[in-house]
Amino acid sequence: MADLLSIGISGLLAHRQALNTTSHNIANVNTEGYTRQRVEFDTRTPEGSGAGFVGTGVDITTVRRIVDELNTTRLQADASAYQRLDVFADFASRVDQLLSDADAGLSQPLQGFFDAASDLAQNPTSEAARANLIGTADTLASRFGELQAQLDVMDDEINQRIGMTVDDINRYTESIAKLNDEIALQQGQFGGQPANDLLDQRDQLVRELAGQIGIKTTTQSDGTLSVFTATGQALVLGKQNMELSVGEDAYGSGRVDILYGGNSRITDQVSGGALGGLLDVRREAIDPARSRLGRLAVGIGEAFNAQHMAGMDSYGDLGGEFFSVPSGTALAAVDNSGSATIDVGFGNVSALTGDDYDLSFDGTAWSLNNRSTGTSVALSGSGTAADPLRADGFELVVSGAASAGDRFLIQPTAHAASDLSVAITDPARVAAASPLRAEADLGNTGSAKLSQPTVTDASNPDLQTPVTISFTGANSYQINGSGSYTWSAGTPISVNGWQMSITGTPAAGDQFSVGPGTVDSGDNGNARALAQLGQQSLFDGGRSSIRQEQAGLVSQAGLNAQQSALRRDAQGAVQAQNLARRESVSGVNLDEEAADLVRYQQAYQAAAQVIQVANELFQTLLSATR
Repeated sequence: MADLLSIGISGLLAHRQALNTTSHNIANVNTEGYTRQRVEFDTRTPEGSGAGFVGTGVDITTVRRIVDELNTTRLQADASAYQRLDVFADFASRVDQLLSDADAGLSQPLQGFFDAASDLAQNPTSEAARANLIGTADTLASRFGELQAQLDVMDDEINQRIGMTVDDINRYTESIAKLNDEIALQQGQFGGQPANDLLDQRDQLVRELAGQIGIKTTTQSDGTLSVFTATGQALVLGKQNMELSVGEDAYGSGRVDILYGGNSRITDQVSGGALGGLLDVRREAIDPARSRLGRLAVGIGEAFNAQHMAGMDSYGDLGGEFFSVPSGTALAAVDNSGSATIDVGFGNVSALTGDDYDLSFDGTAWSLNNRSTGTSVALSGSGTAADPLRADGFELVVSGAASAGDRFLIQPTAHAASDLSVAITDPARVAAASPLRAEADLGNTGSAKLSQPTVTDASNPDLQTPVTISFTGANSYQINGSGSYTWSAGTPISVNGWQMSITGTPAAGDQFSVGPGTVDSGDNGNARALAQLGQQSLFDGGRSSIRQEQAGLVSQAGLNAQQSALRRDAQGAVQAQNLARRESVSGVNLDEEAADLVRYQQAYQAAAQVIQVANELFQTLLSATR
């Protein structure tokens, strides 16, 4: 009876624990991150006899979580990828809406500006047309500044969100480290049995941490979990967590860097999660939009100024700068030891890439690297005002003395859009007329005809000096009665900073005169050239016009928004599939738990019946021996 009683008690205790575990599952059916548990039974060591081995009952070996570790790892990766894409898609959509909006974007003011230039070409002496051109230019410059300001606001928001995300990461790693300590303690106290509910809590925290930053995890022999960033920096080791922090970037630009251990910058090594998404959207959406917007502003300002200075205003003066064109930005690294400062100007606008650059000095020479491509960029020049360093359409003038190891962040166009402004206010200063006028002598006998002279160098002091071109034959001419120059059809004649084309066939003795234009003559030569600038190929090495560049800016932002939204939705579908797979394995199924409840209840009752039988047998034995 003693053995029978012991067997019954073992069954009673085992199935009571099974009932408790099943009830625990049911109670946590709606607990986020809970993994259903199952009691594992095992037979006790049987007793041997001459008649064979006789069972001695049942033991519980463990209460095990029903979990697929591979799926758990996939869910961590899913959380990291989805949150990164979600953050990126949100900001990319905002950039797209900002640049493509019909009322807030560049399309309307840019169209209005060139429409005003066309109106001026039709009415070159109209003061109203001149004033309208200045007004639409001011509207265009203001819109550039407004768009830059909105992008800067997004950049500041990213800074703030990086700080808040780093705080969240630190809270998660601190909680994981505390759970590691509790898990190791409890599992050590109970012979290595898993602390299931604490493990669930830790897994849930790890998934939430993965949503903030890309991580890798390793389970240690004592049950603790080590957590590392995707590039290997330890975030949690046992019961200790290593905190991240934020600090000003290496160039004092106003942006924040992510610091590890208080001073090691790991911004470029962070990937995945909301934090990786914030850094990616800064690099891949905000920076390109700001730089390309600035490149467009610089291109419009430089091109319009060049053409405006090739014209003549209502006072008979050559045109001055129409726009005040901003300069680029050069930021010195905070740890530079030299006194060098750098001014960034523009040379060949068509060569501007819209990228940022790292400039460094090795003690002897300067070197330049494109931040977007990571490639080295060839530099020419010495860095003086007379011979600046030149690369990719911009120029660098170095002042002061640089020391070996000094570094600079070169941003030719990243902030340029905010500083574009109109340089003139007097409508009479709009240079609508050509400064030159060409005439053919009435006594010419050949069939040659002149084109309107175009200015190639407005700074030439003899630009408006009268010139007479006399042909001494069909293929030769003199200038002001001296010299002998060869001419062929299709070859322009260039003198004193202007050039002129002649079509047809000149005859010996034919003369053509070029002199200064007449004030308020109704000449619209320069106004027509200004109106046509929108269609001229000014960017990407002469492959893209101002209008195409503006359209490209909008389409690139739209493409970023569309592709990031599609990737996010696709990743969301993958995450949902893996979550469903987890629920099918680890989730609580109430029907299954109800069936287990009945099964364990019946087993418990049967074990109780065994104890009752043992008691009755014992009472029978006592009665027989009284």
